[in-house]
Amino acid sequence: MTGTEAALLEAGALPDPGLCRRMHHFMALMRATDDRLVALFRQGQLPGSYYSGNWHEAIAVGTAAALRHDDVMAPLHRDMGAHFWRGLQPREVIASFMGKAGSPSGGRDGTLHYGRLDLHILNPVSQIPNNYPAAIGAAFASKYRRSDGLAIAYCGDGSTSRGDFHEAVNIAAVLRLPVIFVVENNQYAYSTPVRRQMATADIASKAAAYGLPGEKVDGTDVIAVWDATGRAVQRARAGEGPTLLECVTMRMHGHAEHDPADYVDPALIEEWRRRDPLALFEARLAAAGILSPEEAEADKAEIKAFVLAEAAAVRDMPYPDPSTVEEGLYA
Repeated sequence: MTGTEAALLEAGALPDPGLCRRMHHFMALMRATDDRLVALFRQGQLPGSYYSGNWHEAIAVGTAAALRHDDVMAPLHRDMGAHFWRGLQPREVIASFMGKAGSPSGGRDGTLHYGRLDLHILNPVSQIPNNYPAAIGAAFASKYRRSDGLAIAYCGDGSTSRGDFHEAVNIAAVLRLPVIFVVENNQYAYSTPVRRQMATADIASKAAAYGLPGEKVDGTDVIAVWDATGRAVQRARAGEGPTLLECVTMRMHGHAEHDPADYVDPALIEEWRRRDPLALFEARLAAAGILSPEEAEADKAEIKAFVLAEAAAVRDMPYPDPSTVEEGLYA
């Protein structure tokens, strides 16, 4: 065990064992689905590319686990575990990347643009972070209705350089909207490292310029993410406004699977490989007597078999009927 792993084992109290096991389940489900989609891309079975969420599992699941089902989520392409926590199924995600009729959009809007309004999940968009303005709209609606609901939006480190990020965070702060802004700092915006994007030491410190709290957490530690999100949720529900949450991790694949990421120092990848969010959490659960290594392996084997069955079901799904191309549109 490395010094980092030992420190993470000791850091923070674990929540209810049932919640811990559920977090582990959805982190493992995200990892298994992600691995399967990478394989499908390499086999030439995806009509587009694929955007891996490896090492983002703790962020996706840790944030989602701190929310209520009626809170509005505006996730992105590396947040599959948040979708799963809400009830989206692996076959729906796989069908979206394969352009099949069984996807949430009916195969009309391919690859990563999947969401379900009945689960209060807004569809991700390619123009990141356009989901930030959408989230503050949902947060404004909650405040206008005098409910204690909130919204959460996710983006990467590169998105913090865009105008829509600044506008959304500023408006949310001025109006004290119940919204949580999650920035997944995975070291690179496509091929641009963080040090070439900003002069600040971190992203969380930028929150002070807008007049809201910012917190930086280890994005490979699901309990740290869950704790920090819980504090932001309490603030939002109490009418204290937004929070900026920076979750630090590493993008272990290229920007997408078509990107070899040969601009990344291999030593950096090896350093972060020792900080696998799923393995670190399993070590903590084993030390706490919540989930033994044997149970964890059995659970992952069962999940892998389930995902393979889901992928097989998608393979047999039809493509969208061309005669319905004008349905579900507005102008």
